Amino acid sequence: MSSLIVKLQNQTGQTHNYILSQDAVQPPKPLVIANFKVPQEGSAMITLDIPDPYYAYAITYQAPSHGSSVETIAKRAITLGKMQDDGTQTLGSTIQYVVTDKVPDLADGALPKEGKVNAFEIRTGSDFTEKDAKKGNFLIGYGSKDQAYQGFTPMPASSYQIVPSQVFYLNFVDETKGSTINTEISGNPLKIDFSVLDTPVSVIHNKDGEFVIEN
Repeated sequence: MSSLIVKLQNQTGQTHNYILSQDAVQPPKPLVIANFKVPQEGSAMITLDIPDPYYAYAITYQAPSHGSSVETIAKRAITLGKMQDDGTQTLGSTIQYVVTDKVPDLADGALPKEGKVNAFEIRTGSDFTEKDAKKGNFLIGYGSKDQAYQGFTPMPASSYQIVPSQVFYLNFVDETKGSTINTEISGNPLKIDFSVLDTPVSVIHNKDGEFVIEN
């Protein structure tokens, strides 16, 4: 299993709580993937294992819309679509999202694979409404075997091609791992794109409160 590493130096003169998250697919509902505390003039190294395999998630959360724990209703191991060396495409998993008596789930039965390159597909049916999804705080998304990385509100009778991202966001806010993030007060997070940056990525949180990538 490959790993992504962030090395952080806190030079602000104050102790801070930090989090790592990913951009949500749509509409935004970022989830805390990792949280950690770094003392003034201290440092930390955060290691994120790239899931193999990734998992599709059906999750919910309790109001308020941020700072609340996420409850995993169901998760299923998936495969991503892949372009072979000869130019042929191996399709990724397709997962059916179902809702019974206003309770979401992921169906057990396998569907014909329709995931595009680097993606898997989640399909929803007509067994819930947009109002049900918003009132019930339904989210679908992906993550590792242990936790969801990001989620978004599903719409009925829809199909989503979901591409797991290697973009992460570092911020200094006090949020709990596995909770939703208050995007209104989350400040100006640092974007770390591991698709263009080599791991480990070294970051300084300087005395002006700014994040600076060294490498």
